[in-house]
Amino acid sequence: MIILNPDADEERQQEMLERVQGILREGGGTIDHVDDWGRRKLAYAMDKKADGRYVVLTCSAEVAPVAEAERIMGINKDVVIRHQVIRHSRVEAERAKATGAPLPNDDRPEGERPSRGGERGRGGPRGPRRARV
Repeated sequence: MIILNPDADEERQQEMLERVQGILREGGGTIDHVDDWGRRKLAYAMDKKADGRYVVLTCSAEVAPVAEAERIMGINKDVVIRHQVIRHSRVEAERAKATGAPLPNDDRPEGERPSRGGERGRGGPRGPRRARV
């Protein structure tokens, strides 16, 4: 995911996206899907900006070209506010490639989270404590 500076020229934003995609392709990677979410409000101000242009880039690439793309995005802080690379398993990547859609974050229903063990209920006893020595 890349968050671009909305105050930067549209031409500079597009140039940055093409440059990142070019680096990934030159390194032997493939661009599976580009999802431009457009201008959206940020969760919190970053670099004194209240909103940014979100672009989700789904690709398959080796580590070296991804690292180079991250380096380039980090250098161009006037265009790229933030970027985050997320690595998915091969199974998830193949599923996304087949459907042409971005990868899902989680299949669990909203509000459900994994058990942390120790089902004691709300405010129940924690069990016997160990004596201090």
